[in-house]
Amino acid sequence: MMKRFISLLLILPLLAYCGKTDEPQPDPDPQKEQEGQEGGKEGQEGGQEGQEEDPDLYADAAPELKSGDIVQATNPIVEKFLAEVDYPDHTCTESTKVLDYYGGFNGKAYDENGNESAGGTVLDWNTAAYAGHKGIWPDGDKPMKYSIRWKKADLDDLANKLNLHMEDKLGWKGDLEITAGSVYVEITNLVPNDDYTYKVTTGTGKVVAEGSFKTKASSTLHQAFFTGASKKNEAKSYQAGGARNCRDFGGWPTLSGKTIKYRKIYRGGRLNEKWSPYPLNKAGEREVLFEGIAAELDLRGNSDVMFTPAVAGLDHCAPVIEQGGKTMLVNDHEKTKECFEFVLKCVRENKPVHFHCSLGRDRTGTLDILLMGLLGVREGLIAKEYELTYFAPVGYCVSSSDKESNPGPIFKNTRMAWVYSDVVPYFWSLADTQEPEGFAHGVEKYLLDVAGVSQQDINDFRSLMLE
Repeated sequence: MMKRFISLLLILPLLAYCGKTDEPQPDPDPQKEQEGQEGGKEGQEGGQEGQEEDPDLYADAAPELKSGDIVQATNPIVEKFLAEVDYPDHTCTESTKVLDYYGGFNGKAYDENGNESAGGTVLDWNTAAYAGHKGIWPDGDKPMKYSIRWKKADLDDLANKLNLHMEDKLGWKGDLEITAGSVYVEITNLVPNDDYTYKVTTGTGKVVAEGSFKTKASSTLHQAFFTGASKKNEAKSYQAGGARNCRDFGGWPTLSGKTIKYRKIYRGGRLNEKWSPYPLNKAGEREVLFEGIAAELDLRGNSDVMFTPAVAGLDHCAPVIEQGGKTMLVNDHEKTKECFEFVLKCVRENKPVHFHCSLGRDRTGTLDILLMGLLGVREGLIAKEYELTYFAPVGYCVSSSDKESNPGPIFKNTRMAWVYSDVVPYFWSLADTQEPEGFAHGVEKYLLDVAGVSQQDINDFRSLMLE
């Protein structure tokens, strides 16, 4: 009897369970089911988000820029020099301070942090350290770079190219094509003390990133760099891939209390060359157009001048000038006039112009001094602008072509040597006064009496370039 009772106790729960499975089940709640599916989707997307935020996706990207940020525009290496150095007028043959700064090359080896290495040993042209370059010289001529980022999950079609649209408070706007499937775009060449807006859209018009940011007012220098050598090949081109030693005329104050306008005139090193694919690649060409540059003035001589623009569609002028300095001004005064009139034509037509020789040092430096002097920038300030070439790579900042006849590097970019100490005293000699405003008068007298430029052209240039 006891055994039957125990068996019954064991069987009853089993019967109850089996009977329950036969009962009709209520229909599932559609709202709850949808919530469950969305939760699963969110979970999947959350997993994708985590995957998209994997640092490896942005490993090669510049520091991230987010909406609302206030960022540095100019390279801080250069800003330090600009902030600390003040040259009086009429002193270009007496001293220079630029060699005290971590620039392109001052005869000593440096590590990647700008500290002297190997006991500060002076480098010989033929040493391995000189040949290797990498990690020795900085990129002080390059402006700061940032990346605007988005998630791959936000892209509606990985095969479609994207577009970056940017505008600033000065009236500039530009569109830059972005490679299909990208999760970031890098931006550089920013104007100091400026406000920007940006928007990144897919080929279908979907917005994947947008916002605004500001640049600091710590300096007025607007640097520029346009992409050239890839990272793989950059060491072979002594870190000189791309358009180097480039900067805008804008932002410099004048003795009249006015300021030179931004994005009208750029000066720098070559944009193209005969003997190699450097400095611009396709990305660099797009960046030139994104910046708004619409004309090119090539100051090079017969051995390397190019008679077609580096970027298709740019207005182009190539007067063929063999040497900078006073020789360019006096012996090639007709070509100097041609240069001035081409620059003025571009300014009149609102076509930002980039003028350059090979390095942006000698012939470019000569025209640079002339134009800035004519606009009324104080001579001591022009000296600082001229010496910014020191922060470009070897070959730009020193005359490396002279290495066979010289045991060490030649510093031809300082205000004490070659172009600056040749051109500036010449303009002062033409001035009606040795007071600061006399330098502009000396340049004007040269253009009128030697080069044969009209007074109307001089007046128009000043009117269009100053605010």
